[in-house]
Amino acid sequence: MKTILNLVIAMLLAPLAALHADEHLIEPGDNPQDVMDRAAPGDRIVFQPGLHLHHPGKHRALLYVAKSVEIELKQGATLKLVDNATKLEAAPEITTDQDAGKKLDDMEVGGAFDLSKPSIFTIVTDSEGSDGQPDTFAWGVFHGVDNPQGSTRLAASESKFGETPHRGVPITGDWHVLQHGVKIRFGSKTGHNKGSRWFITYDGPEAYGIRIGHGRQADYIANVRIIGKGTIDMNATHNVQPGFLVKNINACVLIHGRVRDVVVEGITMTDTNRSVMCYGEHSGRFLPGGGVTPGESFDAENITIQHTRTLNPNGAAYLLGHPSFRGQLRNVKCNHNYMETAVTAIEPNFNLDGYEVIGNIIKSGGNAIHCWRHSKNGVIADNLRIHDNTGKPVVVLGAPRGWAQPQPPMMKNNRNHLGESAFK
Repeated sequence: MKTILNLVIAMLLAPLAALHADEHLIEPGDNPQDVMDRAAPGDRIVFQPGLHLHHPGKHRALLYVAKSVEIELKQGATLKLVDNATKLEAAPEITTDQDAGKKLDDMEVGGAFDLSKPSIFTIVTDSEGSDGQPDTFAWGVFHGVDNPQGSTRLAASESKFGETPHRGVPITGDWHVLQHGVKIRFGSKTGHNKGSRWFITYDGPEAYGIRIGHGRQADYIANVRIIGKGTIDMNATHNVQPGFLVKNINACVLIHGRVRDVVVEGITMTDTNRSVMCYGEHSGRFLPGGGVTPGESFDAENITIQHTRTLNPNGAAYLLGHPSFRGQLRNVKCNHNYMETAVTAIEPNFNLDGYEVIGNIIKSGGNAIHCWRHSKNGVIADNLRIHDNTGKPVVVLGAPRGWAQPQPPMMKNNRNHLGESAFK
Protein backbone atom coordinates (compact mmCIF):
# COMPACT_ATOMS: atom_id res chain seq x y z
CA MET A 1 0.00 0.00 0.00
CA LYS A 2 2.82 2.38 0.87
CA THR A 3 4.54 1.65 -2.46
CA ILE A 4 1.34 2.44 -4.39
CA LEU A 5 0.84 5.66 -2.42
CA ASN A 6 4.42 6.78 -3.19
CA LEU A 7 3.87 6.06 -6.88
CA VAL A 8 0.69 8.13 -6.96
CA ILE A 9 2.43 11.04 -5.21
CA ALA A 10 5.32 10.88 -7.70
CA MET A 11 2.88 10.96 -10.62
CA LEU A 12 1.08 13.97 -9.18
CA LEU A 13 4.30 15.86 -8.53
CA ALA A 14 5.89 15.18 -11.96
CA PRO A 15 3.87 17.85 -13.84
CA LEU A 16 4.64 20.38 -11.09
CA ALA A 17 8.37 19.65 -11.35
CA ALA A 18 8.24 20.15 -15.12
CA LEU A 19 6.34 23.40 -14.62
CA HIS A 20 9.09 24.78 -12.40
CA ALA A 21 12.03 23.60 -14.57
CA ASP A 22 14.35 26.45 -15.51
CA GLU A 23 15.99 27.10 -18.85
CA HIS A 24 19.64 28.21 -18.83
CA LEU A 25 20.99 29.89 -21.97
CA ILE A 26 24.70 29.54 -22.71
CA GLU A 27 26.18 32.18 -24.97
CA PRO A 28 29.58 31.81 -26.68
CA GLY A 29 32.19 32.73 -24.07
CA ASP A 30 30.13 31.51 -21.11
CA ASN A 31 31.48 28.64 -18.99
CA PRO A 32 29.03 25.76 -19.59
CA GLN A 33 30.23 23.81 -16.55
CA ASP A 34 29.37 26.70 -14.24
CA VAL A 35 25.89 26.78 -15.73
CA MET A 36 25.51 23.01 -15.37
CA ASP A 37 26.66 23.04 -11.76
CA ARG A 38 24.06 25.70 -10.86
CA ALA A 39 21.21 23.93 -12.69
CA ALA A 40 18.69 21.79 -10.86
CA PRO A 41 17.60 18.32 -11.95
CA GLY A 42 14.98 18.64 -14.68
CA ASP A 43 16.34 21.96 -16.02
CA ARG A 44 17.21 22.69 -19.66
CA ILE A 45 20.69 23.79 -20.76
CA VAL A 46 20.66 25.54 -24.15
CA PHE A 47 23.74 26.35 -26.21
CA GLN A 48 22.91 29.41 -28.28
CA PRO A 49 24.16 29.74 -31.88
CA GLY A 50 27.86 30.53 -32.18
CA LEU A 51 31.26 28.98 -31.46
CA HIS A 52 31.69 27.65 -27.91
CA LEU A 53 35.46 27.05 -27.52
CA HIS A 54 36.65 25.31 -24.35
CA HIS A 55 39.45 23.33 -22.72
CA PRO A 56 38.76 19.98 -21.01
CA GLY A 57 37.51 20.53 -17.48
CA LYS A 58 35.76 18.27 -14.98
CA HIS A 59 36.52 14.62 -15.78
CA ARG A 60 38.30 15.69 -18.98
CA ALA A 61 35.07 16.96 -20.56
CA LEU A 62 34.01 20.26 -22.07
CA LEU A 63 30.76 19.63 -20.17
CA TYR A 64 30.35 17.01 -17.44
CA VAL A 65 26.81 15.88 -16.56
CA ALA A 66 25.83 14.26 -13.25
CA LYS A 67 22.11 15.07 -13.02
CA SER A 68 18.88 14.74 -14.96
CA VAL A 69 18.91 17.56 -17.53
CA GLU A 70 18.06 18.28 -21.14
CA ILE A 71 20.92 19.77 -23.17
CA GLU A 72 20.06 21.41 -26.47
CA LEU A 73 22.55 22.60 -29.04
CA LYS A 74 20.71 25.11 -31.19
CA GLN A 75 21.27 25.09 -34.93
CA GLY A 76 24.48 27.04 -35.51
CA ALA A 77 25.89 26.23 -32.06
CA THR A 78 29.24 24.41 -32.04
CA LEU A 79 30.81 23.06 -28.85
CA LYS A 80 34.49 22.70 -29.75
CA LEU A 81 37.80 21.73 -28.15
CA VAL A 82 40.32 24.57 -28.50
CA ASP A 83 43.49 24.19 -30.57
CA ASN A 84 46.45 22.55 -28.78
CA ALA A 85 44.42 21.69 -25.69
CA THR A 86 45.96 18.20 -25.70
CA LYS A 87 49.70 17.77 -26.27
CA LEU A 88 52.07 14.84 -26.61
CA GLU A 89 52.96 13.31 -23.22
CA ALA A 90 55.97 11.27 -22.10
CA ALA A 91 53.97 8.72 -20.06
CA PRO A 92 53.66 5.34 -21.82
CA GLU A 93 50.61 3.09 -21.81
CA ILE A 94 51.11 -0.64 -22.34
CA THR A 95 48.36 -2.51 -24.16
CA THR A 96 48.84 -6.18 -23.39
CA ASP A 97 45.47 -7.89 -23.77
CA GLN A 98 44.72 -7.56 -27.49
CA ASP A 99 45.08 -11.32 -27.56
CA ALA A 100 44.93 -13.49 -24.48
CA GLY A 101 47.50 -16.12 -25.38
CA LYS A 102 50.45 -15.00 -23.24
CA LYS A 103 52.16 -17.40 -20.87
CA LEU A 104 54.17 -14.55 -19.34
CA ASP A 105 53.21 -10.88 -19.17
CA ASP A 106 56.41 -9.49 -17.67
CA MET A 107 57.53 -6.62 -19.92
CA GLU A 108 58.16 -3.20 -18.37
CA VAL A 109 59.02 0.16 -19.91
CA GLY A 110 61.77 2.58 -18.89
CA GLY A 111 63.87 5.38 -20.26
CA ALA A 112 62.72 8.90 -21.08
CA PHE A 113 60.64 9.35 -24.22
CA ASP A 114 61.98 12.30 -26.23
CA LEU A 115 58.56 13.74 -27.22
CA SER A 116 59.66 13.92 -30.86
CA LYS A 117 56.40 12.57 -32.30
CA PRO A 118 53.45 10.36 -31.30
CA SER A 119 54.62 6.74 -31.35
CA ILE A 120 53.33 3.20 -30.92
CA PHE A 121 55.99 0.54 -30.30
CA THR A 122 55.15 -3.07 -31.14
CA ILE A 123 56.99 -5.81 -29.21
CA VAL A 124 56.62 -9.48 -30.24
CA THR A 125 58.40 -12.56 -28.89
CA ASP A 126 59.72 -14.21 -32.05
CA SER A 127 61.39 -17.36 -30.68
CA GLU A 128 61.29 -19.61 -27.61
CA GLY A 129 64.72 -20.41 -26.19
CA SER A 130 65.96 -23.96 -25.69
CA ASP A 131 69.14 -25.67 -24.42
CA GLY A 132 69.87 -22.77 -22.09
CA GLN A 133 69.33 -20.07 -24.74
CA PRO A 134 67.00 -17.15 -23.96
CA ASP A 135 63.80 -16.27 -25.76
CA THR A 136 64.07 -13.50 -28.34
CA PHE A 137 61.87 -10.60 -29.35
CA ALA A 138 61.28 -8.34 -32.33
CA TRP A 139 60.22 -4.71 -32.28
CA GLY A 140 59.26 -1.74 -34.41
CA VAL A 141 57.76 1.73 -34.03
CA PHE A 142 54.85 3.38 -35.84
CA HIS A 143 54.98 7.17 -35.76
CA GLY A 144 51.33 7.99 -35.25
CA VAL A 145 48.35 7.19 -33.08
CA ASP A 146 45.56 6.97 -35.65
CA ASN A 147 43.96 3.65 -36.53
CA PRO A 148 45.74 2.44 -39.70
CA GLN A 149 42.74 0.47 -40.92
CA GLY A 150 40.36 1.71 -43.56
CA SER A 151 40.95 5.06 -45.24
CA THR A 152 42.60 6.87 -42.33
CA ARG A 153 45.02 9.60 -43.39
CA LEU A 154 48.18 8.52 -41.60
CA ALA A 155 51.17 10.63 -40.59
CA ALA A 156 54.52 9.83 -42.17
CA SER A 157 56.29 6.95 -40.42
CA GLU A 158 59.44 4.92 -40.91
CA SER A 159 57.45 1.70 -40.60
CA LYS A 160 53.83 0.61 -40.76
CA PHE A 161 51.79 -0.11 -37.66
CA GLY A 162 52.59 -3.55 -36.26
CA GLU A 163 55.79 -4.05 -38.26
CA THR A 164 58.78 -5.37 -36.30
CA PRO A 165 61.88 -5.00 -38.49
CA HIS A 166 64.32 -5.40 -35.56
CA ARG A 167 64.30 -9.14 -34.91
CA GLY A 168 65.95 -11.87 -32.89
CA VAL A 169 66.93 -9.67 -29.93
CA PRO A 170 67.89 -11.96 -26.99
CA ILE A 171 65.93 -11.43 -23.76
CA THR A 172 68.71 -10.98 -21.21
CA GLY A 173 66.86 -9.59 -18.21
CA ASP A 174 68.64 -6.26 -18.72
CA TRP A 175 67.30 -3.09 -20.31
CA HIS A 176 67.09 -3.06 -24.13
CA VAL A 177 67.30 0.37 -25.79
CA LEU A 178 64.72 0.80 -28.55
CA GLN A 179 64.27 4.32 -30.01
CA HIS A 180 63.37 7.88 -28.92
CA GLY A 181 64.86 7.22 -25.46
CA VAL A 182 62.54 4.24 -24.76
CA LYS A 183 63.85 1.09 -23.07
CA ILE A 184 62.18 -2.22 -22.16
CA ARG A 185 63.09 -5.27 -20.14
CA PHE A 186 61.53 -8.62 -19.31
CA GLY A 187 61.37 -10.23 -15.90
CA SER A 188 62.28 -13.69 -17.22
CA LYS A 189 64.75 -14.76 -19.89
CA THR A 190 62.66 -17.78 -20.90
CA GLY A 191 59.11 -19.05 -20.61
CA HIS A 192 57.45 -16.70 -23.12
CA ASN A 193 55.44 -18.21 -25.93
CA LYS A 194 56.23 -17.24 -29.50
CA GLY A 195 53.89 -14.55 -30.80
CA SER A 196 53.15 -12.83 -27.48
CA ARG A 197 52.55 -9.17 -28.29
CA TRP A 198 52.69 -5.83 -26.46
CA PHE A 199 52.05 -2.28 -27.65
CA ILE A 200 53.58 0.80 -25.99
CA THR A 201 51.81 4.05 -26.85
CA TYR A 202 53.05 7.62 -26.42
CA ASP A 203 50.20 9.98 -27.24
CA GLY A 204 48.01 12.84 -26.03
CA PRO A 205 45.51 12.78 -23.15
CA GLU A 206 41.83 12.02 -23.65
CA ALA A 207 39.11 14.65 -23.95
CA TYR A 208 35.33 14.48 -24.29
CA GLY A 209 32.67 16.85 -25.53
CA ILE A 210 29.74 15.99 -23.24
CA ARG A 211 30.39 13.29 -20.64
CA ILE A 212 27.71 11.62 -18.51
CA GLY A 213 29.20 9.74 -15.56
CA HIS A 214 32.82 9.14 -14.62
CA GLY A 215 32.62 5.35 -14.38
CA ARG A 216 32.29 4.60 -10.67
CA GLN A 217 29.64 6.99 -9.44
CA ALA A 218 27.72 5.36 -6.59
CA ASP A 219 24.23 6.38 -7.77
CA TYR A 220 22.65 6.22 -11.18
CA ILE A 221 22.59 9.32 -13.35
CA ALA A 222 19.29 9.10 -15.22
CA ASN A 223 17.10 10.89 -17.74
CA VAL A 224 19.63 12.95 -19.66
CA ARG A 225 18.76 14.19 -23.15
CA ILE A 226 21.28 15.66 -25.61
CA ILE A 227 19.33 17.07 -28.53
CA GLY A 228 19.28 19.74 -31.19
CA LYS A 229 20.72 20.65 -34.57
CA GLY A 230 24.10 21.87 -33.33
CA THR A 231 27.58 20.33 -33.49
CA ILE A 232 30.19 18.86 -31.16
CA ASP A 233 33.68 19.19 -32.65
CA MET A 234 36.60 17.53 -30.86
CA ASN A 235 39.11 19.27 -33.16
CA ALA A 236 41.37 16.24 -33.63
CA THR A 237 43.04 18.08 -36.50
CA HIS A 238 44.66 20.56 -34.10
CA ASN A 239 45.22 18.37 -31.04
CA VAL A 240 47.33 15.30 -30.23
CA GLN A 241 44.95 12.37 -29.92
CA PRO A 242 45.07 9.35 -27.64
CA GLY A 243 46.26 6.26 -29.49
CA PHE A 244 43.58 4.00 -30.90
CA LEU A 245 44.75 1.05 -28.73
CA VAL A 246 44.74 2.76 -25.34
CA LYS A 247 42.10 2.58 -22.64
CA ASN A 248 40.79 6.16 -22.81
CA ILE A 249 40.00 7.54 -26.27
CA ASN A 250 38.27 10.74 -27.33
CA ALA A 251 34.56 11.04 -28.02
CA CYS A 252 32.01 13.77 -28.65
CA VAL A 253 29.65 12.05 -26.18
CA LEU A 254 30.71 9.57 -23.48
CA ILE A 255 28.23 7.63 -21.33
CA HIS A 256 30.16 5.83 -18.59
CA GLY A 257 29.21 3.76 -15.56
CA ARG A 258 25.91 3.92 -13.68
CA VAL A 259 23.95 5.85 -16.28
CA ARG A 260 20.49 5.00 -17.56
CA ASP A 261 17.74 6.42 -19.77
CA VAL A 262 19.84 8.65 -22.02
CA VAL A 263 18.85 10.01 -25.43
CA VAL A 264 21.32 11.48 -27.93
CA GLU A 265 19.33 12.85 -30.84
CA GLY A 266 19.76 15.10 -33.85
CA ILE A 267 23.23 16.54 -33.24
CA THR A 268 26.26 16.42 -35.55
CA MET A 269 29.60 15.09 -34.29
CA THR A 270 32.90 15.64 -36.06
CA ASP A 271 36.73 15.49 -36.03
CA THR A 272 37.05 12.98 -33.21
CA ASN A 273 38.25 9.47 -32.42
CA ARG A 274 34.66 8.29 -31.77
CA SER A 275 31.39 10.17 -31.92
CA VAL A 276 29.48 8.33 -29.13
CA MET A 277 30.86 5.79 -26.66
CA CYS A 278 28.97 4.03 -23.89
CA TYR A 279 30.08 1.31 -21.48
CA GLY A 280 30.00 0.15 -17.88
CA GLU A 281 32.84 -0.09 -15.37
CA HIS A 282 34.09 -2.75 -12.95
CA SER A 283 36.29 -2.47 -9.87
CA GLY A 284 37.80 -5.96 -10.10
CA ARG A 285 41.24 -6.75 -11.49
CA PHE A 286 41.12 -7.47 -15.21
CA LEU A 287 42.06 -10.97 -16.37
CA PRO A 288 43.12 -12.05 -19.87
CA GLY A 289 40.26 -12.55 -22.29
CA GLY A 290 37.71 -10.34 -20.56
CA GLY A 291 37.42 -11.87 -17.09
CA VAL A 292 37.55 -9.94 -13.83
CA THR A 293 38.20 -10.81 -10.21
CA PRO A 294 35.35 -10.16 -7.74
CA GLY A 295 34.39 -6.53 -7.43
CA GLU A 296 31.60 -4.03 -7.99
CA SER A 297 29.97 -3.64 -11.40
CA PHE A 298 28.85 -0.17 -12.48
CA ASP A 299 26.41 -0.83 -15.31
CA ALA A 300 24.92 1.42 -18.00
CA GLU A 301 21.55 0.79 -19.62
CA ASN A 302 18.74 2.15 -21.77
CA ILE A 303 20.72 4.32 -24.19
CA THR A 304 19.17 5.66 -27.40
CA ILE A 305 21.24 7.25 -30.18
CA GLN A 306 19.07 8.35 -33.07
CA HIS A 307 18.91 10.76 -36.00
CA THR A 308 22.48 11.96 -35.38
CA ARG A 309 25.21 12.70 -37.93
CA THR A 310 28.84 11.63 -37.64
CA LEU A 311 31.22 13.36 -40.07
CA ASN A 312 34.56 11.87 -39.15
CA PRO A 313 36.89 11.36 -42.13
CA ASN A 314 39.81 10.18 -39.98
CA GLY A 315 38.09 8.27 -37.18
CA ALA A 316 35.18 6.06 -36.15
CA ALA A 317 31.60 6.54 -34.93
CA TYR A 318 29.68 4.57 -32.28
CA LEU A 319 31.38 2.28 -29.72
CA LEU A 320 28.91 0.24 -27.67
CA GLY A 321 30.88 -1.52 -24.94
CA HIS A 322 34.63 -1.50 -24.25
CA PRO A 323 37.01 -4.33 -23.24
CA SER A 324 38.97 -2.02 -20.92
CA PHE A 325 35.82 -1.06 -18.95
CA ARG A 326 34.21 -4.32 -17.98
CA GLY A 327 30.88 -3.50 -16.42
CA GLN A 328 27.68 -4.39 -18.25
CA LEU A 329 25.96 -2.36 -20.96
CA ARG A 330 22.32 -3.19 -21.63
CA ASN A 331 19.56 -2.14 -23.99
CA VAL A 332 21.22 0.19 -26.48
CA LYS A 333 19.50 1.52 -29.60
CA CYS A 334 21.63 3.03 -32.34
CA ASN A 335 19.03 3.70 -35.02
CA HIS A 336 18.45 5.96 -38.02
CA ASN A 337 21.80 7.75 -37.91
CA TYR A 338 24.00 8.97 -40.77
CA MET A 339 27.77 8.55 -40.63
CA GLU A 340 30.92 9.06 -42.69
CA THR A 341 34.01 7.45 -41.13
CA ALA A 342 37.51 6.29 -42.06
CA VAL A 343 37.34 3.11 -39.97
CA THR A 344 34.64 0.99 -38.31
CA ALA A 345 31.42 2.98 -38.06
CA ILE A 346 29.32 1.03 -35.52
CA GLU A 347 30.91 -1.39 -33.07
CA PRO A 348 28.80 -3.51 -30.70
CA ASN A 349 31.54 -4.63 -28.33
CA PHE A 350 32.36 -6.13 -24.95
CA ASN A 351 29.65 -6.95 -22.38
CA LEU A 352 26.87 -5.47 -24.50
CA ASP A 353 23.60 -7.32 -23.90
CA GLY A 354 20.55 -6.33 -25.91
CA TYR A 355 20.94 -3.84 -28.75
CA GLU A 356 19.40 -2.54 -31.94
CA VAL A 357 21.28 -1.20 -34.96
CA ILE A 358 18.50 -0.32 -37.37
CA GLY A 359 18.04 1.97 -40.34
CA ASN A 360 21.47 3.60 -40.40
CA ILE A 361 23.16 5.03 -43.50
CA ILE A 362 26.87 4.27 -43.42
CA LYS A 363 29.76 5.53 -45.52
CA SER A 364 32.91 3.92 -44.11
CA GLY A 365 36.48 3.44 -45.28
CA GLY A 366 36.65 0.37 -43.04
CA ASN A 367 33.95 -1.89 -41.61
CA ALA A 368 30.39 -0.63 -41.52
CA ILE A 369 29.15 -2.67 -38.53
CA HIS A 370 31.59 -4.87 -36.62
CA CYS A 371 30.17 -7.06 -33.83
CA TRP A 372 33.21 -7.59 -31.64
CA ARG A 373 34.00 -9.70 -28.60
CA HIS A 374 31.21 -10.63 -26.19
CA SER A 375 28.19 -8.77 -27.55
CA LYS A 376 24.86 -10.60 -27.59
CA ASN A 377 21.09 -10.38 -28.11
CA GLY A 378 21.33 -7.92 -30.98
CA VAL A 379 19.13 -6.96 -33.91
CA ILE A 380 20.81 -5.48 -37.01
CA ALA A 381 18.36 -4.60 -39.76
CA ASP A 382 17.69 -2.24 -42.66
CA ASN A 383 21.13 -0.63 -42.64
CA LEU A 384 22.48 0.77 -45.91
CA ARG A 385 26.17 0.90 -46.78
CA ILE A 386 26.84 3.58 -49.41
CA HIS A 387 29.78 4.67 -51.60
CA ASP A 388 31.52 1.29 -51.51
CA ASN A 389 32.24 -0.41 -54.82
CA THR A 390 34.42 -3.18 -53.38
CA GLY A 391 31.56 -5.42 -52.27
CA LYS A 392 32.35 -5.26 -48.55
CA PRO A 393 29.69 -6.80 -46.30
CA VAL A 394 27.59 -4.56 -44.09
CA VAL A 395 28.08 -6.71 -40.97
CA VAL A 396 31.15 -8.65 -39.80
CA LEU A 397 31.73 -10.61 -36.58
CA GLY A 398 34.95 -11.45 -34.75
CA ALA A 399 37.11 -11.41 -31.63
CA PRO A 400 40.83 -11.56 -30.83
CA ARG A 401 42.38 -14.84 -29.76
CA GLY A 402 41.31 -15.87 -26.28
CA TRP A 403 38.19 -13.66 -26.16
CA ALA A 404 34.57 -14.84 -26.31
CA GLN A 405 33.15 -14.52 -29.80
CA PRO A 406 30.11 -12.27 -30.28
CA GLN A 407 26.73 -13.94 -30.38
CA PRO A 408 25.42 -13.67 -33.97
CA PRO A 409 22.69 -11.01 -34.04
CA MET A 410 19.38 -11.31 -35.81
CA MET A 411 20.05 -9.74 -39.22
CA LYS A 412 17.72 -8.67 -42.00
CA ASN A 413 17.94 -6.49 -45.11
CA ASN A 414 21.37 -4.94 -44.53
CA ARG A 415 22.47 -3.76 -47.95
CA ASN A 416 25.56 -2.51 -49.71
CA HIS A 417 23.88 -0.31 -52.30
CA LEU A 418 26.63 -0.91 -54.89
CA GLY A 419 26.65 -4.65 -54.18
CA GLU A 420 24.69 -7.11 -56.24
CA SER A 421 22.42 -8.30 -53.44
CA ALA A 422 21.41 -7.73 -49.85
CA PHE A 423 23.44 -9.25 -47.04
CA LYS A 424 21.62 -10.92 -44.18
